Amino acid sequence: MKYGWRFVFIPLWVLCISGAALTAFLVADWLAWQAFAVAIAIGLIVGVPAGIWTTFKVRRDDPAWS
Repeated sequence: MKYGWRFVFIPLWVLCISGAALTAFLVADWLAWQAFAVAIAIGLIVGVPAGIWTTFKVRRDDPAWS
């Protein structure tokens, strides 16, 4: 799986960060649809670069790992 790790790491990061942000918003009693939209935006803004970085880090540290 030469290029497939991005399809694993990017959604994993995006969903984890979005879920954490949404949980924080719901705990703060923000129950509007905007909380979901902001959580998704935060997940995309932070998660996509983090997923790409993780992919490069895995390839750099262990190139034989596939």
